Amino acid sequence: MLATYYTEILLDLEDVRVTKVSTDNVSITIYLEQQRKPHTCPSCAATTDTVHDYRVQAVRDIPMLGKSVVFIVRKRRYACLSCGKRFVETSSLFTRYQRMTKRLQHYIISRFASPRSATSIAQECRCSVSTVMRYFGIVSYPKPQLPSVVAIDEFKGNAGGHKFQCILSDPANKKLLDILPSRKTEDLYAYFNSFSTDERSRVKYVVMDLSPLFSSVVRQCFPNAKIVADKFHVVRLANWAMESIRKEEQKKFAKSRRIYFKKSHWILLKRKAKLKDDEMHQLTNMLTVSERLRKAYLLKEEFYDMINSPDQKQLVTRWKAWQDSVLEASLPSFTKLAETVSKWSKEILTAVATGYSNGFIEGCNNRTKVLKRVCYGVRNFDRFRNRILYIANC
Repeated sequence: MLATYYTEILLDLEDVRVTKVSTDNVSITIYLEQQRKPHTCPSCAATTDTVHDYRVQAVRDIPMLGKSVVFIVRKRRYACLSCGKRFVETSSLFTRYQRMTKRLQHYIISRFASPRSATSIAQECRCSVSTVMRYFGIVSYPKPQLPSVVAIDEFKGNAGGHKFQCILSDPANKKLLDILPSRKTEDLYAYFNSFSTDERSRVKYVVMDLSPLFSSVVRQCFPNAKIVADKFHVVRLANWAMESIRKEEQKKFAKSRRIYFKKSHWILLKRKAKLKDDEMHQLTNMLTVSERLRKAYLLKEEFYDMINSPDQKQLVTRWKAWQDSVLEASLPSFTKLAETVSKWSKEILTAVATGYSNGFIEGCNNRTKVLKRVCYGVRNFDRFRNRILYIANC
């Protein structure tokens, strides 16, 4: 009895008795029998303890020790003496008509919380891919409520017949809200207008990249919201301008120096304050070669200092000084950058004032890329959406 007791504890079984265990190289077979107890008739609600007959059923459980686990359950059928109804005894381990324990079903669903393919989950749980997907089909997410701060971005999902999908998040609370099937303007309008006017009016800020498409939709659907330009996308424009000048200048060099500048381009993009002594020496040599490259690097560093200003007043003051430096340098790529920043100046000031960014949503996009890679793509959009939301909210 003592050995049986510890076997039941090890297998996390309640109200059952292990009668036999057999094992081979690939599977473990455990024979079970539930404790006999009075049951309530589902037809007339009378209590009965009369056994009509026994039936044997095979039920799969969570794999253990690298082997599949099968329970051979000796089930009773009770007979109601009041109405003559025959019914099977109830169990906390599995439900009627199921050939899989409840905890194996929950285990299968929990495996989807990490970026894994359905095939690998099916192999781990010793069942078919269709079975795995059928149980994950239980998971679904309704349309969320809009918080006061909303972040929106696009990503390449290739699901549901559309190349790009949109992602919504709450950057203040680091919470993923929803995945939209496409980035088309009419689809975005239809989705946001499905919320009530009161709910949309409570949105105070919308964080986004420098997208005219998103900007027009936000201004129409969220009349009280201020647009926040994501600082990463703003700073990235300065890096692109710097790279444009570097590529133009290195074409003028000999082959050996051109290859050196190409391989060492990261030194030009790295902040000057973070350079080591040897890297600073390389930077000095690189800037000595080209006057245009030196001007571009100074403009890039000044732009970083401007964007990282602690308040709006300093940003406005540095912005005017930086504009004068751009005009003096006469570099087309930085002139274009200045025009873009002027166009989005209000949104950039709001970003400095609030501190909101798309950092959380970019992390979610990176996790989605991992999911796509291990699954070789997910074509069904509803399944793709539920999978992303489940991973983010577990």
